[in-house]
Amino acid sequence: MSLTRVRTMLVIAVVAAAVGAVAVDLATDRLWRHVDVPWTVPAVLAAAAGAILAAAWPVRQYVRGKRRVIDPLRAANILTLAKACALGGAALAGLYLGIALIAAAQLHSPASWLRLWQDLAAFGAAAGLAAAGRVAEWFCQLPPTDAAAEPSPLGQPDSTPA
Repeated sequence: MSLTRVRTMLVIAVVAAAVGAVAVDLATDRLWRHVDVPWTVPAVLAAAAGAILAAAWPVRQYVRGKRRVIDPLRAANILTLAKACALGGAALAGLYLGIALIAAAQLHSPASWLRLWQDLAAFGAAAGLAAAGRVAEWFCQLPPTDAAAEPSPLGQPDSTPA
């Protein structure tokens, strides 16, 4: 599995920002005055970013040769979770950026400034989750192998002429 491309993450974030901004704008016009993002959202996203990095660290130690044994299924699960964090974090970052853009257009009271700061904190934490997922993917990446140093499938040295 290859690393998630930064370009893919940016496209997901931009699309999510556009969808989020339009959805919040429509919702504020028809249903309620504003969308609140609680302070617990950045805290939970930051905790998730730390958790994925902590989970991927033993795999990194194994890849670097500093750990002798690791369960391959656990390593594959961590890699899958890291990719999910990278893509999901990008989508959430875009969503919270869209919400922040709508909140920035409605700055008329101290409460609206507080909502903007909450939205920006959630955006930063979601972007941190995406970055942590990308780094965790990198932790799980195996080093490139040298094809000449590997034995042939039959266990015999390769006898092709040079």
